[in-house]
Amino acid sequence: MPSVLVVDDNELARNLIANPLTEVGFSVDTAAGGFEALEKFKASHHQMVITDILMADGEGIDLIRSLLADTPDLPIVAVSADPRTNETSSLGMAAKMGARKTLSKPFSALELLAVVGSLLATEDEAQVQPA
Repeated sequence: MPSVLVVDDNELARNLIANPLTEVGFSVDTAAGGFEALEKFKASHHQMVITDILMADGEGIDLIRSLLADTPDLPIVAVSADPRTNETSSLGMAAKMGARKTLSKPFSALELLAVVGSLLATEDEAQVQPA
């Protein structure tokens, strides 16, 4: 199973994301913020990143920008409790920066697994398509 890096400054939120992924067999690493996430990603090159957008040590937008600068094909899922649903919301900005999917908190484990599964299916299809 792919390796997923889960980034959120709230420990409960990190666990609510990481636990369902672990239960279905993903290798999950966690980080409490953007700086820690960059270090862990550079060390392990996870196949997917799920990041909160509004964090104490830096915006998830900056993390997305940094990750995609070095790994442009990296699937990133942005999550946020921002109640706004327009392009200027945190999730709207994350999508503009390159997050492939967004989830508005709170979301269910089933919603999370469906999003992760759809991204991984897309990645698998891209790898088997002829050039």
